[in-house]
Amino acid sequence: VIRLSDFGVQGADAKYIFYLRDLDDADHLVEAIKVKEGGKAVIVGGGYIGLELGAAMRINDYDVTMVYPEPWC
Repeated sequence: VIRLSDFGVQGADAKYIFYLRDLDDADHLVEAIKVKEGGKAVIVGGGYIGLELGAAMRINDYDVTMVYPEPWC
């Protein structure tokens, strides 16, 4: 997995930055979604997992911004 810290991003170890690669990661993310209803999220990556996560977060009333390097998803 590529982490934000690989690019020198400050704050990449913040509490609410998640990486979604396995079931344990998904469980932690679901718990965070439950804690704050109607929050904001930035999803890095426009692949299948990122798009599905964005859809799930919209269903949970999150304001979602997606960031990806390609000109399309």
